Amino acid sequence: MKFANFLKISCYVLLLLAATPALAASSNVLRIVDNGKPHAVIITAPTASEQVQNAAKTLQKYIRKASQTEILLTDKAEDTQDEQIRIWVGPSKYVAALTPVLEKMDGDGLLISFPTEKDIVIIGPTDWGTEFGVYEFLERYVGIRWLFPGPAGEYVPSLATVEVPLSPVRQEPAIFSRFFYGFRGTEQALWARRNRMHGRVKFHHNLLHLFPPEKYTKTHPEFFPIQKGKRYLPKDNKVVGNWQPCFTAPGIVDEAVKNIKAYFADHPKEKWYSLGVNDGGFQSSGHCECDRCQLLDSGKKNSLGRKDRSDRYFTWANAVVEKVLEKYPDKWFGCLAYSEVADPPSRVKVHPRIVPFLCYDRMKWVDPAIKKQRQDITASWSRQVPKIGWYDYIYGTPYLVPRIYFHLMAQYYKYGAAHGVKATFSEANPNWGEGPKMYIAFKLQWNPDQNVDQLLHEWYEYAVGKQAAPYLAAYYRLWEKFWTERIPKEEFFQPPGQYLYFGWPKYLDQVSFEDIETSRTLLDMALANVQTEKERTRMNYLFKAFEFYEASALSYLGLKKGVRQPGKSIEYYQMLNKKRYDFVEKFKNDPVLKHPTRFDIKRFGEEFAW
Repeated sequence: MKFANFLKISCYVLLLLAATPALAASSNVLRIVDNGKPHAVIITAPTASEQVQNAAKTLQKYIRKASQTEILLTDKAEDTQDEQIRIWVGPSKYVAALTPVLEKMDGDGLLISFPTEKDIVIIGPTDWGTEFGVYEFLERYVGIRWLFPGPAGEYVPSLATVEVPLSPVRQEPAIFSRFFYGFRGTEQALWARRNRMHGRVKFHHNLLHLFPPEKYTKTHPEFFPIQKGKRYLPKDNKVVGNWQPCFTAPGIVDEAVKNIKAYFADHPKEKWYSLGVNDGGFQSSGHCECDRCQLLDSGKKNSLGRKDRSDRYFTWANAVVEKVLEKYPDKWFGCLAYSEVADPPSRVKVHPRIVPFLCYDRMKWVDPAIKKQRQDITASWSRQVPKIGWYDYIYGTPYLVPRIYFHLMAQYYKYGAAHGVKATFSEANPNWGEGPKMYIAFKLQWNPDQNVDQLLHEWYEYAVGKQAAPYLAAYYRLWEKFWTERIPKEEFFQPPGQYLYFGWPKYLDQVSFEDIETSRTLLDMALANVQTEKERTRMNYLFKAFEFYEASALSYLGLKKGVRQPGKSIEYYQMLNKKRYDFVEKFKNDPVLKHPTRFDIKRFGEEFAW
């Protein structure tokens, strides 16, 4: 080694050893809080967006909550002291050199890097990536967890010292667009965001807006379908279902192109447009029966037992996309692989700028035959287009016992990520009595290679502590087995279709009095073993949710099914029936326990009343 190089390296080592106490003794760790004393400052650019500023404030807030230490937040980097560790949040002149690396990342991706022994950079290619980088920093180094919505759902450890290993972190989501429908209120929405929910694709039912009936029934009645030998002209675009445009009507491609170009002209920052078919009923979505349209059909039934209309639809969609891209070459188009267009077309290849969302309740994958069929459909779509979306139905509410299938969820997310699934949308309507269900879904959609048992173990211990966790885990194992081992053999699971019908409580036939008694015993034991007030508060939430399940299931058995426990009168079950509605009323203002859907006969029909 040349003397000059030796001298340079020796000086560098001496500098590290002589560094401020903010550096740990090993020099592999930065200590941003040391025994309650701050050794860092958080810096944003003076021009930082509101989203980045809020992310920086969140970083400051949770470091303070964990360590009882205030770290300065500033947009004046020149005012920082030389010995301070600088935590840079978001884009700035200092981090501009990272731009080439960021350009290769997904917009939600994040980077935590260490340009020097005193600098930490948290950044993403977009403000969303920067925000998610802050959440990753807090989870990874401060130990924060957002277990369920509201203050009680936050896990914040008590730390005298906060250390950050000098090891860069680079993450991108396996699924770039992740959205769950049914969160209610600001607490639930904030919780979802901190668990990295970010829907980025437009794909939902939209043709009734592309061709609004109020206008086009008068100017272009030929755009509407022939049904039973007559032209069907809907009154307005409030008629959501049971009609689709005539995809072969003269001029319908050019009119769609004109309207979509106008949309992008008015929304220049928008990258997506939805070509999603209109909604439909259980029997038909109202496709046109004219000769031109039917000539494009395969003449077969699709995997859902519906008449296959995919070729006619994608012939039209391809033509529209091609013409829009001539003016707007960077745009993308989402659609629904739904009902009569659920399967890939057999005569045309789908344009690569179209992302179809395959609609199916993937809890049904617990049946081996259904699993194989749906995997084959997914694989066939992945051969057609580079990106697939999955539309799922993971409902919590209005199910009346915890509907959980953690391990099946882990299996199908992993399969999807390996077969082109890049976007998801789930009808969730969470019921937080299902404990870690939504938390697990978020974690696995970000990275499906994570170990689901490890994630569950973590959630249980963070939620209720090490002593209570085994009892809570046993409670949820009971209900996971109920749904994945018992229900698939029963009548509730058998009807064909894209999703299990949540408004038909036939699954309660399989609930036993022993299930309820065991559940109550396990939750009693969990409650008896919590060690802190925070753990007790979380456990009480879960217990209250169980009491609603208990009242619903027992009243169903006693009143609807006529099966009663010895010594229990009909008045006892009537009291429980009233109690379940009282719970819904009591929960309506609670940020955690409130139900996102109404429980009434008008919505769910007589089957829901007993």
